[in-house]
Amino acid sequence: MEKKPTREPLFIIRDLQTLKVFSDPLRLQIMEQLYPEPQTINKIADELGLSSSRLYYHFNQLEAHGLISVVDTQVINNIIEKVYWVIAKDIDIDKDLLNFSSENGQENVENVIRSSLEVTRQDILRSIHARKIQLGNDVTPNPRNMVMAMNKKRLNDETYQAFVDQCQTLAKQFDALPEASIENEGANTYGFAFYLYPSYTYDQGKKDVHEDAFND
Repeated sequence: MEKKPTREPLFIIRDLQTLKVFSDPLRLQIMEQLYPEPQTINKIADELGLSSSRLYYHFNQLEAHGLISVVDTQVINNIIEKVYWVIAKDIDIDKDLLNFSSENGQENVENVIRSSLEVTRQDILRSIHARKIQLGNDVTPNPRNMVMAMNKKRLNDETYQAFVDQCQTLAKQFDALPEASIENEGANTYGFAFYLYPSYTYDQGKKDVHEDAFND
């Protein structure tokens, strides 16, 4: 690919079918792998440790619903391979689809959360396993920190919102870090995920407290 193509800054999922396609753990993993650079199905299959045949259907679904697109083609071993890229730098979901009061709202929220957590779980486990294989092939050890933390604390709204702002700033800083090229052998991929949310219990009144967490 002589010149890296451009993509839209933002894509908003506005319909239920696209949300269902998006809310699949394997498809989310595909999009994560595609995010930095355009790649072929075979390349993604190698990265995920899966067969290419298992991914064709999922690529077709993502393309049919406008989440990825073909940006180039490559000829490898006399076979033309499509090169795909995520349609936009950022992908968001219309809040109406995540409204607990709407039809399918609760199911949509549950699917998005479940898929997000599952993708993170699979990525961490795959990374540990792949690194173990690398070290078994006499790769020089280079310890890197992994941070995992979970905590709950009672806060007033002002303190909580101030911390939300800090987290959003940190996420933007991570997103703004310069992306190393695939050819840079001294670079590695790092995952960044965090979950900050109002944590309610069922004894906090009769109001449907779950709705506030997702409709603000």
